[in-house]
Amino acid sequence: MSGHPRRDAERAALAQRIQLEALGGALRKLEAEVAVLESEAARQSAEISGLDAELSEIRARLGLEHPGAEEPASGNLADRPAPSVQEGTAAARRSARLPGTGALPDAGGGWESYLRQVDRYIADHGIEVTHDPLAQLLPPALAARIRREFDAGFGPEPWDRWDYGAVALAVLAGALTDFLLVATPGGTFRGVPQRGSPLTAWMKEQSEKLAPGTGTGGIERNAFQEWIARLTTAAERHAKVPYDLIRPKDGLTPRVHRLATPGHDPLLGLLFGVRDIISGQCTFIDKRGQWRVIDVTGHGGTSNILEAVVRVVVHGFSDVFTVQGLPPPFLAPFQMVGADSGISLREGGDTVPVRDVVRYMYSNGYDFRHFAATAISPALAEVSLRAYHGVRALASGAEEEEAGIPEKMKRDQMLVLAHGLLASANVLKTALYGWDPMAINFAQFQALAIRMFSLAKHASERDRMIQDRLDDGLRTLHRDARGSFPGP
Repeated sequence: MSGHPRRDAERAALAQRIQLEALGGALRKLEAEVAVLESEAARQSAEISGLDAELSEIRARLGLEHPGAEEPASGNLADRPAPSVQEGTAAARRSARLPGTGALPDAGGGWESYLRQVDRYIADHGIEVTHDPLAQLLPPALAARIRREFDAGFGPEPWDRWDYGAVALAVLAGALTDFLLVATPGGTFRGVPQRGSPLTAWMKEQSEKLAPGTGTGGIERNAFQEWIARLTTAAERHAKVPYDLIRPKDGLTPRVHRLATPGHDPLLGLLFGVRDIISGQCTFIDKRGQWRVIDVTGHGGTSNILEAVVRVVVHGFSDVFTVQGLPPPFLAPFQMVGADSGISLREGGDTVPVRDVVRYMYSNGYDFRHFAATAISPALAEVSLRAYHGVRALASGAEEEEAGIPEKMKRDQMLVLAHGLLASANVLKTALYGWDPMAINFAQFQALAIRMFSLAKHASERDRMIQDRLDDGLRTLHRDARGSFPGP
């Protein structure tokens, strides 16, 4: 049995369609030839009848008798002379005009034998099998109707003016939020003061009351802040980790060592931080962008994974409220990118690699708190568009899985477009800030990447569902086709 029943069924169906078209054309040509012969026979019969009438009239005038019945019958085929050369040539010419269908695949030898003959038939007649079988097997009107039904069941819903309006409003609100509320962490760039984010400033101000070591200081705090400050102090004292290492010669300086060690990453730390604690090592990216793993004296490691996870989380909790804070999620790997960023960090200076830009950003205040502020812009667009889409989907009454596929695809397309436009707006914002990398909305670009992945995932799921249904139908056709052939 062939290992590709769907492709076998497609080839056989296509070859049979070509054969039927050829036979249909041959029959139409034969009908036309028969009609011509009948017309010519009628004309000749009329001419013979006229000649017979003229002969009868001539005999009557001359007084000749009509030939009697005793004369030999002229209709005896055995007594007729052989056709002339001209008549033979005319007959051959007429036969050459008759269509030929060629040798057709023989269905009497079983399915596998039939498929081999189908392949020879396709090769001999130059049949194109790489195009869409639907367009070749079905009449254009039927194929167009099937495509419309397919788009209604599996394609994305068409957009209307309300959809475009919702995306435009989401982009406008997100861009204004990014420019006015997110701004930058503050400070100066190339000697020019930059407008800081009021939200980031507020979060850092509150962090001063919660950071380790401030639980017994002279800072004014309420009872809850006092409690948090004592927790962070205890966490710093007890949650020691091997990746909290200072080695300036390798780029692990007090200002960037948390960025350089993936164990401090809020998400990657659950992988690399746990690994470092279990092995008693420190994984980091040095100042040259090289990935390194070294042993750390005094940390012998542990075999308890749960303990390692808890220590990573508690250590991160102790760092998040400090002056330097934790790095944004997934920012650390960009230290390994040595490509030119096109950004100059000093007035009149040369452009620097991406890894230097990333370290500059974190060491000057682009930490997890500012990342949380930047996340407001994509979150605003995400929430507003999802709410709009949910209301529209609820109003349409779509409940079945098939009815939900177009809506999901449309929602993903709207989100990808919105986040793409917001990312473009952030590039414009960065340009307006003199290409200060602190104006980059890292959360926005992450949201765009996530939405694009989600769109690709849903498209893949839709394609898999379509393929499963096609395979089920073609397996049924394949089984029915094989059933019409004699078994071995």
